[in-house]
Amino acid sequence: MKRITFALLVVVLCRFAAAQVELRAPILRVVPGDPIVVPLLISEGQSLTALQFTLTYDGSLLNLREDASILPGNALEDHSLGCRRESGRVTVVLFSASLSNLREGSGTVVNLVFQSSKSAAAGSVSQLQLSEVQGADAEGNRVSVGTQPGSVALATQPASPVSGANSLVFPQIANGDFGGGSYVTTLILVNRTGSTTGGQVTFLKSDGAPMSVRMTDGQSGSTFPFTAPSRGSVMLQTDGTGPFLFGYAQVSGNGPLGGTILFSQLNPGSQCISESGVGESRQGTRFSVPLIFVRGKSDTGVAFANGTARAVDLVLTLRNQAGAAQGTYTAPLAAGQHLPKFASEFFPVLQTHAEFNGSIEATATAPVSAIALKLEGALLTTFPVIEMK
Repeated sequence: MKRITFALLVVVLCRFAAAQVELRAPILRVVPGDPIVVPLLISEGQSLTALQFTLTYDGSLLNLREDASILPGNALEDHSLGCRRESGRVTVVLFSASLSNLREGSGTVVNLVFQSSKSAAAGSVSQLQLSEVQGADAEGNRVSVGTQPGSVALATQPASPVSGANSLVFPQIANGDFGGGSYVTTLILVNRTGSTTGGQVTFLKSDGAPMSVRMTDGQSGSTFPFTAPSRGSVMLQTDGTGPFLFGYAQVSGNGPLGGTILFSQLNPGSQCISESGVGESRQGTRFSVPLIFVRGKSDTGVAFANGTARAVDLVLTLRNQAGAAQGTYTAPLAAGQHLPKFASEFFPVLQTHAEFNGSIEATATAPVSAIALKLEGALLTTFPVIEMK
């Protein structure tokens, strides 16, 4: 492997910028002989453009795999990754040629794929220590980064997914009988790694309470575990029975996952009459939703999901095609809550227009997930919101 010269690729680290950034290693368990994905998490890293650090571990218990052992996390934008491996340690550097910052809030910087020792005794523990950490912003200012160590214990049972490490949010789901038919939600997840990974899917109502549904395989509940083989996929589908319910879905995985969700509208004979889909929603604090409104015919809406443990304030601004503000709407979004509404509900002034084309600009005090919806007659279409920076 070509030797990589490790530097932060910034001109001068000339002065310190105050920041409460923390890089954290998790506390995990693995069955001896099994592979394990170790996510390294960062919080409040949105000021960082470049980051370098070293992780040390017990090389007699863990071996960094040669095949796709370092995978980008969900906190990265267009950042490139490099690494240098030594016995019991790996140095990682990430940077953005376009000077993009890491994403807002908390997320995973990198996922490291290890193979645990098959001969190691259960109860053995490898400490995970972070050191030699350097961070910089787009102006070349050094950013102080705190660290928190972790560990991997060899045990008879693997650990549950690390909270926030490899999570996906789907801000709108629906299931059940709405009178003229029913809705079915299909969730497809893809394992991005070369190792078997697992996790769980949780369905939640708009108030954050568990949303109980029945799956086509007969399972019922609000939380469903899954296992996805190497480079494989898994599909979970609600069966459309029961009262009409809507909310959002959270996915927590032991390794990096990709996913998409499909909404299917069925007629009373259970035949699909319309279907739309959208990928997972990345969290952000500024969105724009293209708006098409025709009174009595079509409306555009947006669903917000706050999957975090803190409250968020939303400010929505209605803009015409010239960009001029036509009204504002402010709403609190408590921890775990979901807010789906159509534009005419946020802004009743739209009912005074026969037609209105423009956008809804959304600003949040902390990262949230969002998806746009368009209803025309009985047909529902979903599409991603536009992230603003």
